[in-house]
Amino acid sequence: MSLRTILRKELLWSRHRILALLFVLVLLPGAFAGASVFFQHVLPKDAPVAVVAGEDVSEEEYDVVAASFRLFSKPIQYDSEAAAMRDLDRESVYAVVSVPPDLGDPEVERVNMTVTIDGDMTPYREPSQALVSVVASTMNRQLDKRVVVQREIAGEERKLSSYLLPTFLTIIVLTFAFAYLPYNLAREEAVLDRLRVETSLDTVVAGKLAFFTALLAVPLLVFHAVGLAMGYDVSLLAPAAVAALALTFLACGAIATAVTFASGFGTTGRLFNVLLLFAFLGFSGLVYPVGFFSPLRRDIIRRVPTHYAMLTVRGASLRDLPAAEFGPWLGGVALFALAMLVPLKLSLLAYERRA
Repeated sequence: MSLRTILRKELLWSRHRILALLFVLVLLPGAFAGASVFFQHVLPKDAPVAVVAGEDVSEEEYDVVAASFRLFSKPIQYDSEAAAMRDLDRESVYAVVSVPPDLGDPEVERVNMTVTIDGDMTPYREPSQALVSVVASTMNRQLDKRVVVQREIAGEERKLSSYLLPTFLTIIVLTFAFAYLPYNLAREEAVLDRLRVETSLDTVVAGKLAFFTALLAVPLLVFHAVGLAMGYDVSLLAPAAVAALALTFLACGAIATAVTFASGFGTTGRLFNVLLLFAFLGFSGLVYPVGFFSPLRRDIIRRVPTHYAMLTVRGASLRDLPAAEFGPWLGGVALFALAMLVPLKLSLLAYERRA
């Protein structure tokens, strides 16, 4: 067979798989190239920081403190330190600073100010040192007095390895939903057609989603065992963490299954599920605090339901917060999972009509 014949055969093959090729050669590269806009800098410049101003603090004094934080963060005014610390636990903010009441007193030559961070938020620990230095330098230039900014760490100062344990477990769950579940469905396409004779397609898919959700107990136990063996104080079996992981799989599994049936178990559907996997991995705030790379990325992450599932897993497993703290977030993820049943049902109806 000549080279010209082989090239002609490849061209004919490509014409029959034009959608898959367009996805791989155009859509996927375009998505990755476009994603570069979300990474505008390395140091966090838009991470939310709570600035607590009491009744004795004037608006001018608050403005001085807030302005010094704006270079490396997004200051948010709080009236209560208790509310600010609660949001620090929930990763709504990543540092808490209390404005000293004597900041504007001309008779006071030295003012002490404390910036509190969470010891569990390992990726923010090093940047917070730079934040404290910049804030101290800025305020000393703006005020006719010496301002000493100290950093305090609330809770246990964890290592990066223990911080990443719930993150890696969530990545496994997302990969299981968008990669292995569609692969398993494609392998059993013929079996699914036979089962439709004995029962409804809805029941078959519901059973498969329930079975794979139960299978998540295996990696969950493996991660928990590794954490115990390594001496990590991480409670991955906390009820809120387990519920968040299960709801995340159900929601993402429903999306992946809908794409699989809508594409007729084709290659295009599997490729699209891979793209969705990358999207959820990139915009769920799995590792870095929101606002770490850009304001745009922060705003997008705050709108992704799996971000709040990740916060729940991390808060329950690392900080041992009560399940009631995560009620609204778990409810939101549950609503997201229910909503994803709608495109799943529509894809099943379309598949049955084609069949």
